[in-house]
Amino acid sequence: MSAWDRWWVSDAFTLGLCTIIVLLAVMMTPSTGFPHLGPLEIPELCTWRRWFGVQCPGCGLTRSFVFMGHGQPLAAFAMNKLGPFLFLVVASQIPYRLWRIARRSSDRTRRAGTSGSA
Repeated sequence: MSAWDRWWVSDAFTLGLCTIIVLLAVMMTPSTGFPHLGPLEIPELCTWRRWFGVQCPGCGLTRSFVFMGHGQPLAAFAMNKLGPFLFLVVASQIPYRLWRIARRSSDRTRRAGTSGSA
């Protein structure tokens, strides 16, 4: 696999993953309890909390992302202090990766056109 192919796969994977995360955050129902995806309740996944009974630094991150997906940054901040910032980092990857893919693809096309005429 060429370096360009590895780069493209990496950017496409990151773009797809970030898009899925943001779409799920928008589709889920915001709640201070367990989040819902339609009629399905998302169970508690934190092993740390189940074993030791205390919250880990990631507790509330899903709910924070869901609140951010619904445009409620104050509620998102109440669920997890880093959640709104991490959501913005994930969401900003979507236009950034699209730009990188478009730019590199046009550069590759342009280079292929100029190298064929020389």
